[in-house]
Amino acid sequence: MSTLPSPAPEDPVPVVSGWLAEIVASGRLKNPNAMALATSNRAGAPSVRMVLLKEIAPAGYAVFYSNYQSRKGGELAENPRAAAVLYWEPLGRQVRFEGPIVRSPPDESDAYFATRPAMSQLNAWSSAQSRPLARPEDLERAAESAASRFGIERDGAAARQVPRPPHWGGYRLWFETVELWAEGAHRFHERLRYRRHLERADAHAYRADAWSAERLQP
Repeated sequence: MSTLPSPAPEDPVPVVSGWLAEIVASGRLKNPNAMALATSNRAGAPSVRMVLLKEIAPAGYAVFYSNYQSRKGGELAENPRAAAVLYWEPLGRQVRFEGPIVRSPPDESDAYFATRPAMSQLNAWSSAQSRPLARPEDLERAAESAASRFGIERDGAAARQVPRPPHWGGYRLWFETVELWAEGAHRFHERLRYRRHLERADAHAYRADAWSAERLQP
């Protein structure tokens, strides 16, 4: 098990990116980018689910994709803040993020959607994520209708490029707080918390002050 860097680096983002690259390269986890994402509605009632982290930007935000009309999408529309955690048991490491969330620019969402397999693109069109499903065959019919509309064959081949649904795209979780955690013997874990002030720059970005760091007791 590794210890946290000492002295504390000025920026935690390269450390997080390095840890992620290490666990990906190890091949020891099926989904090393699986991230627990916690949101809450306007009343403060929390919910949490797993999403796939797709990017850690050097500016200090995490990118994931979802249906904007899903439960998480509705909660983020009401209360655009979130917390997330990545836990890599084989490495004895954990990372926590907290901060505001904005949508990714449409062109970035378009570009990522174009890289998805045709059947995954089909799902984005046919599934009303988080809505009740009376019968499984209703979803099958919706998928068949979307496949016919976009010329997607049963083997996943697409006759033409499938456009991104307007209700689906990326989110940016901007890091206001980052905590690095390393497993220690006898539960004497190491914790290093970073914090910074964010100021809204535009619809998709924030301006950030320098990071401040402090070590925490386990």
